[in-house]
Amino acid sequence: MYWYRFKLRACFSAFALLFIFCVFFLPCPEAKVSGSDKLNGRLLILLKNPSLKNVSYGVSVASVKKNTSLFNYRQNDLFRPASNMKLLVTSAALDYLGPDFEYKTRVEASGTITTAGELQGDIIIKGSGDPNLSGRFYHGNITAIPESWANAVRNRGIRAIAGDIIADDSIFDRVYVNPNWPENQLSEWYCAQICGLSFNDNCADITLLPDKKPGSAVTLLVDPSTSYFTILNSCVYTSNKKEHSYSIYRKPETNQIFIKGKFWVNASLEKTWVSVHNPALYLATVFKEILEKNGIAVHGSIRLIDESDYIDTDTEMITQTTSTMEQAVFVTNKNSQNFYAEQIIKTLGAQIKSRGTLEAGIEVVQDFMGKLGFHPEEYRVDDGCGLSKGNKLSPRMITTLLVYMYKHPHGKILLDSLPTSGIDGGLRRRMVASQYKNRIHAKTGYIAKTSALSGYVDTPSGDVLAFSILMNNFKDLSAIMKIQDGICQALVDCYN
Repeated sequence: MYWYRFKLRACFSAFALLFIFCVFFLPCPEAKVSGSDKLNGRLLILLKNPSLKNVSYGVSVASVKKNTSLFNYRQNDLFRPASNMKLLVTSAALDYLGPDFEYKTRVEASGTITTAGELQGDIIIKGSGDPNLSGRFYHGNITAIPESWANAVRNRGIRAIAGDIIADDSIFDRVYVNPNWPENQLSEWYCAQICGLSFNDNCADITLLPDKKPGSAVTLLVDPSTSYFTILNSCVYTSNKKEHSYSIYRKPETNQIFIKGKFWVNASLEKTWVSVHNPALYLATVFKEILEKNGIAVHGSIRLIDESDYIDTDTEMITQTTSTMEQAVFVTNKNSQNFYAEQIIKTLGAQIKSRGTLEAGIEVVQDFMGKLGFHPEEYRVDDGCGLSKGNKLSPRMITTLLVYMYKHPHGKILLDSLPTSGIDGGLRRRMVASQYKNRIHAKTGYIAKTSALSGYVDTPSGDVLAFSILMNNFKDLSAIMKIQDGICQALVDCYN
């Protein structure tokens, strides 16, 4: 009897050890393969990496041409997708509005223009939600667009404006910031405010310049030069490299920007971007200052359009600036620009649901997901860019989206907007070896404890694979990225 109990205890202990090993070191039995045993073996080895212990993750791989699943591991589970949310929003924009959709920002004059050149009325800048009003498409000249407007005003014969410069941002609501974004990061460029009338990604560009004067205030290059924000600079130069540390932040609900700390005298120049508050007034202020520099007096004030305003239906258009959705999609994905994604999702709401709100934009995205076969209760969309931790998608949802878009009439626009391995965007330093360079086109994504990589693999055999790798709750980002790269490399190697 004693020997029997001993054998039972031994068997139970062995089973317990085996169970623990399987739970913590082997992939879930859900991992399934429809492709080669070679791919199966490669991926299962990668997923046994100790860095994945206690990490929540899912993987989905599908053949675009055959529309078949090749590998999946927890592909139906929901994970935080980080910036992979941008794939969903930009795809919806291409599907509903198309790449040729034009943002149109109009500069209009209300009232009459006297023979002496005075506009007896207001100048209205009517926004369309355009995220492209910056120097990005004008050789880096941040003020190129408002300068062109000022020239158009002068060419119309206007030498003075008796009324106001009115910023019409009414195409969107005035909820500038998603309530689920991190409050302590709202002055960062990636938390730039969303607005129907925006300028320079709704940020101020600040460059700290090196100098050889320890103890003196750091010299700043600020672009654009404007009175709209105030910089309080207490950062000083130091000769001690170890003391090189500084902070830049904007006081909430204001445009007071504080720069504190120390800047090493031998450091290279360092450029940063700080979000501004109330972006429509930002653009209107810069425009007024440019008008005045061009000799056009503005006697009124700068203000937001109000419901009580009566804008004459006979207003005269002075000039118009246009840009396309194709441009916006490219910047959104290639640069992973949160501001652009948020502008696009509200544009969808404004254009498709006639409400320029996040909620309306989410409704359009949900309609788009319905085309892919997914119902709103199966996932969660909380913003357009992926910064909110409330977003939840599954790897299969993303690969389904990618397969759909690859065959879409505007699918090449999406493909071309994705970072490319060893070439550009977030993949320019990843998978740079010759056999992988320029074969992976994918959107990266990162927020705290969340990393994602989803896109396409051009295989040597001629097939195109759609893949999605979503990973949450890890400790070592570098190790996670190496595993993601390893999966992509295996997809190339196993389909040559």
